[in-house]
Amino acid sequence: MIPMPIMMSTPAPNFQLKEVGRVRSVFPETWLWTNRTTGSDGQVQISTTVPDTITSWIASAFAINSASGLGIADTTAKIETFKPFFVSLNLPYSVVRGEQVVLQANVFNYLSQDTDVLVTLEKNDDFRSILMDASNNPTYVSQTQTSTIHVPSGQAKSVFFPIVPAGLGMIDLTVKAQSTLAADGVRRQLLVEPEGVPKEYNVPILIDLKDSNTFTKDVPITLPASVVAGSQHVKITAIGDLMGPTVNNLDKLLSMPNGCGEQTMLGFAPDVFVTNYLSATQQLSSEIKEKAIGFMEKGYQRELTFQHRDGSFSAFGDSDKSGSMWLTAFVVKSFHQAKSHIFIDEETLQRAIDWMISRQNANGSFPEPGRVIHKDMQGGSGSGPGLTAFVLISLLENNDLKGGVAQRIQIASHKAVSYLEREVAMFADNYALAIVSYCLALAKSRFAGPAFARLSNDVIVKDGMKHWHKAQTQTDSDHYWSPPHRQSNPIDIEMTSYALLVYAYNNQFTDGLSVMKWITSQRNPQGGFGSTQDTVVALQALSEFTKMVYSNNFDIQMTATAGSFSHQFSINAKNALLLQSVELPTIPSQVTISATGHGMGLIQVSVFFNVEQEIQEPSFEMTVTMMKDTLDAIQIETCAHWLKVGASGMTVQEIGVPTGFEADLESITQLPTLKKIETENKKIIIYLDEISTTPTCIVVDMFRTGLVAKTQPAAIRIYDYYEPANQVTKFYQSQRLKNSNICDICADCGCTA
Repeated sequence: MIPMPIMMSTPAPNFQLKEVGRVRSVFPETWLWTNRTTGSDGQVQISTTVPDTITSWIASAFAINSASGLGIADTTAKIETFKPFFVSLNLPYSVVRGEQVVLQANVFNYLSQDTDVLVTLEKNDDFRSILMDASNNPTYVSQTQTSTIHVPSGQAKSVFFPIVPAGLGMIDLTVKAQSTLAADGVRRQLLVEPEGVPKEYNVPILIDLKDSNTFTKDVPITLPASVVAGSQHVKITAIGDLMGPTVNNLDKLLSMPNGCGEQTMLGFAPDVFVTNYLSATQQLSSEIKEKAIGFMEKGYQRELTFQHRDGSFSAFGDSDKSGSMWLTAFVVKSFHQAKSHIFIDEETLQRAIDWMISRQNANGSFPEPGRVIHKDMQGGSGSGPGLTAFVLISLLENNDLKGGVAQRIQIASHKAVSYLEREVAMFADNYALAIVSYCLALAKSRFAGPAFARLSNDVIVKDGMKHWHKAQTQTDSDHYWSPPHRQSNPIDIEMTSYALLVYAYNNQFTDGLSVMKWITSQRNPQGGFGSTQDTVVALQALSEFTKMVYSNNFDIQMTATAGSFSHQFSINAKNALLLQSVELPTIPSQVTISATGHGMGLIQVSVFFNVEQEIQEPSFEMTVTMMKDTLDAIQIETCAHWLKVGASGMTVQEIGVPTGFEADLESITQLPTLKKIETENKKIIIYLDEISTTPTCIVVDMFRTGLVAKTQPAAIRIYDYYEPANQVTKFYQSQRLKNSNICDICADCGCTA
């Protein structure tokens, strides 16, 4: 049934209306996901509150018994939540500040009688209602809006309320529908976002009071000149455990999409490291364990969808021509590490291992038959020593498998070790030397020590911290803004993390401490790092090394001071995993961090802001052309090419969709390099094998689905997945939508024809 539109702002009725008993406000997409233990009669009763959504809920169930095994219910149960008279509210996912949005209130009357209904939008300081005069000029008011409509029995009608948000963040919208027969009310939230695209930088500070009981550090706060007014905020977090930020953000370590096989492992491998670390330090609560295992099980099932029939894995599964040696090794390594926590099918492991071994070269190296997407590890030609070391690590960690595969692993490992021992003296690349050093240490090779000694010759020592760096072909010019603390390249974090794994494996606490401090200083606000691989390897290294560092004998008072503002954090063994946070009321030029006490803790100063123009040196050239521009449909074409030598690595293109519009995914240009298309909130996410120096062009059609005027610009961002700093951001805006008003999109909003 399609509700019929009704003009707003009609007089209230003179009759006695029913009161709204409770305003409905709970609208989850998924209601129940729980497990229970039955009694001896095999039955269990679950009592819970039904959500406020007017819908049908479908419940399914399965049971596990040690004697009977798995049992699945033959049928599903259906629960209908229904009211004979109710109101619903249509909202977009979000709007951008400055946009005008029309709220559509739909009144459904399934009573046996026709009824007159008073529909009310309650006033709120977070938005202004828009009233149109006889000349269709707007007036902005902060007052309750009402409209009276007649809704026949068995029908639905709509009322439109145009508003413009007054601030940023979540705003409450409450609509009530009252008649003499019944009444209902709903409260929904609308997200109001700032203009531009979000940016952030993070300053993690490791406070070590082992040698001194006081600590002080000044953290400068700077913002680019193009910052969007009101978008900036500074958040300070403190925690007593170095793995704490990761523990608290297991499901959102990176602000990146997760649509391919390797990205899926980001929701899997860190959970294993965290669980093992907390268990070893006796901090693993049942709540954290249940959460981590849930993520592992979900990641395991999802990763299996990227497996080929021959047992290998690749970034996009069967849409790739071949399995990836590198990703298959990554999956095998991660699955084996999770075996002590969740069920892992050993046949899956064995098939993947046999696939890798069957492709080993006669000289002991492992080639990459699949696409090269991690160039530093796989080698530009797909046959680097780093790849052989990575595969060998996964084989060495699976040496506890039984049967014939164990012997095959032993033979293949011996050949790979011999290859690396022959070649290691000729390595000129520190990344390869770092991963090979760790690999040879695991293999207990006599070449491990000399290899790591060579790597140590190139260590960079600064501010009491140590790390390794790979020279980049391009750095930001003076024309672009730079934050006071910039995260290093993912490849630097990854290779330094392999060095820390060597220190952890050899129990070299003193030598590794300065390396651990540097890695900790590279964290993003969510507890991850720059990309997938550096995050996974860094978290493994930190979890292994901090087992040696961990002590429950600490008590630290941290103070963050900014002008007249001051906030104190108290951390100790009782709240070691509690992430404490505070947002600064204003944006200072400097934050001073001081601490007293004993032990080790972590405090982070995170700065968030939006910009409406590029603030980084672009690695791609991109143009955006508006091919079609109408009130109800637009078409854009993006063309991009790589500005450096050769081609990019795996590339992600995120196309922002204007508020009130949706993209026609079928219209997107199909390219040989295009691997996958996803949507997320108001973005299209397109995965490409690469972008070369020849332009790659994509056309997208978009069509109106919501009533929004004064539409703000949308952003398009292209970046190299493994080097996100290699990116470009451009904005586009439909002039027709920019100049639109309420009467252009909603003739029933009090407009005069």
